[in-house]
Amino acid sequence: MLNGQRIRKNFRSRDEATAYRQTLEIEFLNGESEGQTVWTTLTHDQNRDAIAAVNLLRRSGSGKDLCFAVDYFLRHYREAEAAIPVVDAAEAYLEARERDADRGLIVPRQLKAIRFEMQRFTRAFAGRTADDIRTEEVREFLDAPVNGSRAAPTLKTWNNRRGYLSTFLKFCLQRKIIAANPLAEIPQVKIQKARGTAATLSAAEAADFLRWLESYLGQRNKNGTWWGKPGCMVPYFALALFAGVRPDWRDGEMAKLRPEHVRLDTGVILIEPEVSKVNEKRAVKIQPNLRLWLERYPLDEFPIIPSRRFKAMWKDVREQRKLPHDVLRHTYISMTAGAFRSVGDAALQAGNSEAVIRRHYLDLKSVEEADAFWRIVPEGTALPKRMKKVEGRYVEIAGKRQRVKG
Repeated sequence: MLNGQRIRKNFRSRDEATAYRQTLEIEFLNGESEGQTVWTTLTHDQNRDAIAAVNLLRRSGSGKDLCFAVDYFLRHYREAEAAIPVVDAAEAYLEARERDADRGLIVPRQLKAIRFEMQRFTRAFAGRTADDIRTEEVREFLDAPVNGSRAAPTLKTWNNRRGYLSTFLKFCLQRKIIAANPLAEIPQVKIQKARGTAATLSAAEAADFLRWLESYLGQRNKNGTWWGKPGCMVPYFALALFAGVRPDWRDGEMAKLRPEHVRLDTGVILIEPEVSKVNEKRAVKIQPNLRLWLERYPLDEFPIIPSRRFKAMWKDVREQRKLPHDVLRHTYISMTAGAFRSVGDAALQAGNSEAVIRRHYLDLKSVEEADAFWRIVPEGTALPKRMKKVEGRYVEIAGKRQRVKG
């Protein structure tokens, strides 16, 4: 609206429309001022800009004067050193992140997500310079549907994309590619987490699953051979179920776990910081039943991640057995808490906080069911008849010594 009249006009590009709108706003602001004759050293254009700036302060409700506004601007605003195209800035940023990946600071999956987000960003702002991007444009970019979807992104996806973009723009700010971060005025969305009881397997379901897995061969190839051999998938699923190793086989804990980390001699699995999802070392105690599984299917003969057809077999197993995401790890944590009744011990071995254990895993399993779970062993093997619980581990009770009369 200008002087009570609605102004509507179409433009070929958003930049042209924005420039025209700014011209109208200046005309409106200048028109709000009461005219009076004063002596000034300003040129006509400078005087018009000063009047518009004062009107802007007045309309914002600020009690500050023009001198304060200019002083604040000079102290906080920095010009970009050069007008760098968005595509060049994104390329420099990706090179830095690839170096971080080489040093192990970020995982390959995170690098892949960053690369996808930079590709979307450069397509959206093709032909633009990095210092020319404004806050509202960034907001529209984040709100736009992604991956061919017509729906707006979920709050979690929105936050993830904002995080990737925030890191990129901070990089540009440090390199003086931009003078100000246009994302600074766009806060992260707060999400109310409604996570409840974790999905788990019962002791009977776990036993049935392992028995089935011992004979699993995958599917038959066209030449009549099978994808794998009996027991080829046992180590992977046994370590997830009886040791709580996070099951990501692409670039997570299971992918980074090596046979030398599984110490049958000392009875622990060492999850080193470079293996752990949270970059913290932990030691998982090898229970007697897990020892029997690893002895029946040794890692030098049955690798944790078989090199041949693993992805196909992993997918096939999960589909046939209808295994929810992370259900094996959830089962391990709940059975550990159920058997040993120690939140602290379960947290240490699982690599979670005690608060998470209490909230999602405590009291899911009875002591009786947990004891049955920790007695699941391969066919033809057996645990010691007498065992007791000592510091979060089952140990054999030594037989009583017989006194010999001499």
